[in-house]
Amino acid sequence: MNPIRFVLPSLLTALVSSGASLPVQGQSPSKDAPNPSVYNRRVRPQEPASNIDWNARITALLKEEPGDIILTAVGDMIFNEKITHLAAPERQGIFRILQEADVAYGNLEFSINDRPELQRPFYNFRAGKEFAWEVARTGINLVSMANNHALDFGPEGLRECLRNLDLVNIDHAGAGNTLAEAHALVTHEVQGQTTKFGLLSYMRYWTAKYRSKDPGAPSLATIDPAVILVARDGKVEAVEGPLESDVKAMEDDILLARRRAEVLMVSLHNHDVSHNRTFGIQDKTPPNDEIMFRRAVDMGADLVLGTGPHVLRGIEIYKGKPIFYSLSDFIYQYRTPDRIPVDLIHQRDLEMARPTNVSVWDRRDSPEVMEGVLVRMTVNKGKLRKIQLIPITIDDEGPLYGVPRLVNDTRAKGTLERLQRLSSPYGTRIVNKGWYGEIEL
Repeated sequence: MNPIRFVLPSLLTALVSSGASLPVQGQSPSKDAPNPSVYNRRVRPQEPASNIDWNARITALLKEEPGDIILTAVGDMIFNEKITHLAAPERQGIFRILQEADVAYGNLEFSINDRPELQRPFYNFRAGKEFAWEVARTGINLVSMANNHALDFGPEGLRECLRNLDLVNIDHAGAGNTLAEAHALVTHEVQGQTTKFGLLSYMRYWTAKYRSKDPGAPSLATIDPAVILVARDGKVEAVEGPLESDVKAMEDDILLARRRAEVLMVSLHNHDVSHNRTFGIQDKTPPNDEIMFRRAVDMGADLVLGTGPHVLRGIEIYKGKPIFYSLSDFIYQYRTPDRIPVDLIHQRDLEMARPTNVSVWDRRDSPEVMEGVLVRMTVNKGKLRKIQLIPITIDDEGPLYGVPRLVNDTRAKGTLERLQRLSSPYGTRIVNKGWYGEIEL
């Protein structure tokens, strides 16, 4: 049992009983305030507002041809504070793109339930029932749930989360009230169109800790690891990769799903190793993990959406179908400043970079973790016609920690160049369109 779980409640109780005031997100800490929040302590100058006419840019981007169906995809979503009311055009522009899409996908990596007492790990990735409406307001209407935080509040927390998503008509895949439901296809129909979209969702983790132990209870669809020993140059090496029987189960699901969806999406939440920063920035997919992405296409998937590494990875057009090995983060309020106000996480989180001679109060997430892309795809007559890549960044300090925004052209160029470097080994070419990129098909 991890003793860290019990440090926070006892510390908070001591603070409250002593009459100490806790910092509020967005409030400037004073030098006399107990435990001033690191999130509101700026270590870099705030980026000046740009004079970009985002409304005009996005209006031009959203132009459609008769028969177009727009599908958007973003990466990991971890949030618990409302953001859709933010008026800044570089933030509203993101929501507008999602809201104007017919299908808007994201990976839901937090729980929506009213059972805080069920919290299991250190991270408090939860919002109450009413927060489901906030997720819907972003424009997201389709989510994957096979990930390592879906069960943070146990089977009952997962059951409530599924029910709350149903109440606001957000379709979900990868988790269910039974193991069979977790493996089941979810379909999403588009108003005025006959093309039916489908989603399957799976999690690949470096241990089997999330494998369903009771197929009749709330479960996730998982692809678990396998380790074999091989002899190379007189030495024995352990080689790790996805379990073959689990990959075959995914293939069977895809074969069945093809009968019910014209456009079939497969989401793979991939944790091939821990996020411990001793492993560095994990922006390359191990060859053994590429297998399951490509096998999904081999069996009939039209596109594969990778999440989990919390950084961008390359894009491959495999047999004419796009594989996004990692979309990185989208909304990333994972340090929950008001819920862990004493910032214990900066001392204990092995995912946090630890630069030499940098105070715990001045540490920030690696820049790669706080950048991503919003993918916008155009489907017409059942065929993928266009893939646009819209760079975003996520605030890593200040009162809007974890909230995404569009970036200026210089930053967009840098993100697209990085994504091009990661995608070049797959032969993918990304054309810079000024503030977004487009994949050559």
